[in-house]
Amino acid sequence: MKVAVIIPAFNAEATIASAIKSLLRQRDAAQLDIIIIDDGSRDQTCKIVREWMTSAPEIRLIENSHGGISKTRNAGLMALGEDIDFVTFLDADDISPDGRFRRDIAVLESDPAIDLVYAKVRFFDFEDQHALAPRTDANVVDGRVVQLGAGVFRRALLDRVGLFDETLVQSEDLDYLMRVFELRPNYYISDGIGVYYRKNHGGITEQRKQAQHEFMRALLRARKRRSKLAGFEMPKDVFSSDHVADLERWMK
Repeated sequence: MKVAVIIPAFNAEATIASAIKSLLRQRDAAQLDIIIIDDGSRDQTCKIVREWMTSAPEIRLIENSHGGISKTRNAGLMALGEDIDFVTFLDADDISPDGRFRRDIAVLESDPAIDLVYAKVRFFDFEDQHALAPRTDANVVDGRVVQLGAGVFRRALLDRVGLFDETLVQSEDLDYLMRVFELRPNYYISDGIGVYYRKNHGGITEQRKQAQHEFMRALLRARKRRSKLAGFEMPKDVFSSDHVADLERWMK
């Protein structure tokens, strides 16, 4: 089985190596195609990726001028080879937990009717760079949230969904995941951690006013689509609100 990992990167020199190493340690679980799309970085991101490419043929680097997150993710989707079976995503400042692919791919291989596995997200602030995981003294919060890295998707499912909406500056992941579930796929909810999500004060999600605006735009588009989807409701077990209070306290 071959798994593509789409990584959008913009000025990620401080974290891109950890993201790469966290994937390469899982080589034994599947054949990997690590597609890193640089969105016009002005730092050493591309230089670091090229250095890793000399010893890791699984890595591909696509260098684009700055076009935003949706366009960058789309470049990754459009670069998928015909031999890809499964697809997942990883942001350049996040980490893929050790053993994640072996666990989630086993579910997909055990039942061809399952279209995707959706896991939990572990938010953290301080990294153990040796373990490629949150430090033992890090603040962590686990939750079921909108996060593309939480999912491992069959390639055929994403082909049906199509591309990201490039008019969305943020909440493109929310829009995309809602479109995924509007197709009524067969999904498996995992209790495992799918991604370690790094708290990053410089990230795009810190731009609160813009984030709220784009969030509402994504919800409005979903509402319009669902007027044509008779009887559709978002699954209640995919995203949960039981962790929201903890996250809001921590993210302030």
